[in-house]
Amino acid sequence: MWHGLPLVVAPIRDDQPAVAAQVTDAGAGVRVRFNRATADVLGTALDTVLHEPGCREAAGRVRASFRAAGGAAAAAAHLEALAARAK
Repeated sequence: MWHGLPLVVAPIRDDQPAVAAQVTDAGAGVRVRFNRATADVLGTALDTVLHEPGCREAAGRVRASFRAAGGAAAAAAHLEALAARAK
């Protein structure tokens, strides 16, 4: 999402379903079911993210929000501050 490109996501486990939901809720991608991802399903999902302008626009909004928040450097600084307070 940092690059503003729409995604096709196929979550399997752990936090992946939550992240996939965030992507699709933002309109920045399409979720496919991992165990049911046939060539036709993947082709349709890829066509959607490549050709639907709404997906690219939404991904651009996510990109802008990530960059405005400071990206990985800001996230690392925040985690370091949380760890320091926990000591």
